[in-house]
Amino acid sequence: MRMRLPEPLGGLLGELEPGAITNLYGQPGTGKTNLCILAALDCIRGGGKVLFIDTEGGLSKERALQISNSPDMLKSVILLEPRTLKEQELAVRKAEQSDARLIILDSAVALYRIEHAELAEGIQERDRKNRMDTLLGASRSLSRQMSVLSKIAKDRNIPVLITAHAFRNWDSGELEVVGGDAIRYWSKTMVHLEKTGKTSERRATIVKHRAREENNSVKFLLVNEGIKPSKGFGLF
Repeated sequence: MRMRLPEPLGGLLGELEPGAITNLYGQPGTGKTNLCILAALDCIRGGGKVLFIDTEGGLSKERALQISNSPDMLKSVILLEPRTLKEQELAVRKAEQSDARLIILDSAVALYRIEHAELAEGIQERDRKNRMDTLLGASRSLSRQMSVLSKIAKDRNIPVLITAHAFRNWDSGELEVVGGDAIRYWSKTMVHLEKTGKTSERRATIVKHRAREENNSVKFLLVNEGIKPSKGFGLF
């Protein structure tokens, strides 16, 4: 089963690569969850099931129904809503027993980021070593999850779609993906999403891809029906 995002993202990426992790990352409000819903809808229209791991409560049933125009869409979605990084890892493990044709993790790093921040606040306390060990444990958990998702993708030859946050590196001034090496290594496709400054308009740029030219980008609009091309949406 081939899965594509609507234009102009479909033209930018082609199909969501089976057997690999595709990562959509960016700051809040750049359309990450909307694109996940659209990918899920394409899978369901092709007769497949979707496992959707929602760590931020971003999967609005109202938005999903608005995009799909089908009250039956969510019947084909297995929804898991972990609230801690440990629960997230358990949810990823459950994906190994799922028969879903598309696995979505939205967001892969939200709970990791919260846990990392909470632990870092106490780093000056007497239990510095224990907290540092726990911080390393959070990073290892994230890496394990990415490894499991990558294995599922390869073993079943299905796409896995994840989202991640972006942060600004104060030394370089560049926006980077939260999760560091674990996210960059396991994500075979990485697409950076950002606001352009125009209302509802977003830009998607290929940062990493095994078959498509990097740094190609397109602009698109977030609309009630999902997304649509912005004016002059050709690759640039």
